[in-house]
Amino acid sequence: MQKIIKKTSFFKRNLNYIFAFFWLSMGFAFYLNSDSGRYLVSTLYGISGILYAWLAYKQKDRNTEYIAWDEEKLIVARLHQKPKAYYFSPEVNIHLSNYNLIIKAPRATGDMVELKGFTEKDLDLLREKFANTAVA
Repeated sequence: MQKIIKKTSFFKRNLNYIFAFFWLSMGFAFYLNSDSGRYLVSTLYGISGILYAWLAYKQKDRNTEYIAWDEEKLIVARLHQKPKAYYFSPEVNIHLSNYNLIIKAPRATGDMVELKGFTEKDLDLLREKFANTAVA
């Protein structure tokens, strides 16, 4: 299976970890500087931080954007989302423009992927496979 990977910044890849650290540190700061009434706020901040840390752990394998394909399907993975697979059939139409990869699929399940961020070598590999206006 051929695969091209989009370069993403550190902050986009680790967004949930950053939020977890932020909420945990805010909860800790409120706990240290609190009077008798702010323990609830610091507890809620701490719970939010723990939930973001759990979300970051659960989605640790979804920190990359890529397009992968073989002879029977095309897989599009967005950042922090579940990958989508499109099987090549007469109903699925794939169009490659200069800036986007457009997948037209039945029942409005298509997608449009922006090609900004992929290297030129990766785009050439993608053009070799999907240079035609339609793939059947």
